[in-house]
Amino acid sequence: MRETNQTVYQSTIAFKNSKNTALYFRKKKINYIEFHKRVDHFADVFASCGVKKNDVVSVLSPNIPECIIAYYALDKIGAISAFLHPLFPVSQLPDTLKENGSKFFVVLDIFYKKYKKSISDLTLQTFVISPEEDLFPLERLFYRIKNRDALKEIEEEKYLYRIKSEISLKEINTDYLKPSVYLRSGGTTGKSKTVILNDQQLLYPGSLAREIVGRELSGKAIIGVLPLFHGFGLAMGVIAPLMNDAGSCLMIKFDLDEVIKRLKKDQLNILIAVPYLIKKILDSNRFKGDYLKNLYATYVGADKTPLYIIDEYNKLMDDYSSKGYLLEGYGLTETVTVTFVNTHSENRVGSVGKPLKGTEFKIVSKEDMEHDLGDNVQGMIIIASPALCLGYLNDSLPVYIDKNNKKWLITGDIGYHDKDGFLYFSNRKNDVYKIAGYNVFPSMIEELATSVEEVKFACCLFVEDDNHPYLKLFVELQNDVDEKAIEKRLNTLFTSKLLKYSCPEKIVFLSAFPRTDVGKIDKKKLKEMN
Repeated sequence: MRETNQTVYQSTIAFKNSKNTALYFRKKKINYIEFHKRVDHFADVFASCGVKKNDVVSVLSPNIPECIIAYYALDKIGAISAFLHPLFPVSQLPDTLKENGSKFFVVLDIFYKKYKKSISDLTLQTFVISPEEDLFPLERLFYRIKNRDALKEIEEEKYLYRIKSEISLKEINTDYLKPSVYLRSGGTTGKSKTVILNDQQLLYPGSLAREIVGRELSGKAIIGVLPLFHGFGLAMGVIAPLMNDAGSCLMIKFDLDEVIKRLKKDQLNILIAVPYLIKKILDSNRFKGDYLKNLYATYVGADKTPLYIIDEYNKLMDDYSSKGYLLEGYGLTETVTVTFVNTHSENRVGSVGKPLKGTEFKIVSKEDMEHDLGDNVQGMIIIASPALCLGYLNDSLPVYIDKNNKKWLITGDIGYHDKDGFLYFSNRKNDVYKIAGYNVFPSMIEELATSVEEVKFACCLFVEDDNHPYLKLFVELQNDVDEKAIEKRLNTLFTSKLLKYSCPEKIVFLSAFPRTDVGKIDKKKLKEMN
């Protein structure tokens, strides 16, 4: 088990002179020597521009090297990184930056123009990061030509890598217990929250990486495709490899061809994914061959994985004598996502594994959280873990304090355990669903829909399709209204206010909703409609 009584930045210092690759990005390989030089430069630049310990810096970018470098530089200073979705709605950004107390904003260069006007009234210093420095000359030229309109408005002095630092940072932050990262979460109540994490919690899953994988990771690589706003992507795709002298194979979006290429070169050894990505892999005829022997394991989480996907994937591994079996895990952003996982030595298909070392859980009833319900009995999952977050920003965390003063997170999720301690996750208790690994809230969509004057009632349902889960919105309109015109208005509204995964794929207009005996919308009957 690796040390967790240090900061995320400190966890990499032991490898400062390592020639192993820290970051892979397209054709570029950044070893630990170069990585630390660039982190130290960014830290000096941030400090020169006034970033101090505990300042909140919002970061909006996909996984490019400069995003990771900026995060480690901010951690070196002791600033708090608030990671935002790369497709964050423009209209919501100002309120979000105010809510989390951001003094600085780091944004990808091609996104700068999109968000510039919305934050112009805020007292906020903006920095721009770019993939340009890590592209080869022809790629760089193509990038500039392709994004000419988006890049032309950016002042040179906003680019982090072009700013000259006026100071050399001598003192680094060593407080691993203070807040260091803000992540957005669906919460345990179905309403989006901001989770506060410290470095000890963020290092926890990675500190057990050797025990989980069953071998040393030094010199090997983990895919880094899930964005940093995703706790699974941050803790396991980036922090875990970098605290183990391993590499993070960064991808802006999932690229199966690149995955195959890196597997063939032994530059990728562990996949972490959501079920949606695994399904994409299986749908391709290209993911097969002896190179799969370079795959040590594949970990899947965020959504419940259908058993047929696990069986199909593991058969593929057997066909090529690979140990890269699909191993399901479970966690929440409130516990840095990974708290349960199947391993090669201990696994059970259908379960999400056993808790990581130091984590405990119980299956309880809402009326009695002190006592576990016993083996194979459905109940609510509560968790006590070293990775339990510090709390929510501007809200209270749902916890239970037992008679021994131990703090348990009330997850709101339903499951059971067997006699051997494997957890079986059944479903989310609250009205929050996952599509491609992202939280979607039907209640938020319904509220937006009914804000349109002509909409009388609205009900949004999650359609659980293994190949393509989506949202369907049912709408009851006022009399004599043009349905096509309202559908267009609703789609425009959703696109401007929501992430694309939260936008209903189908809108169905009804003359009247089916109702229960007490007058509520009958969702069961809605689900039966085509």
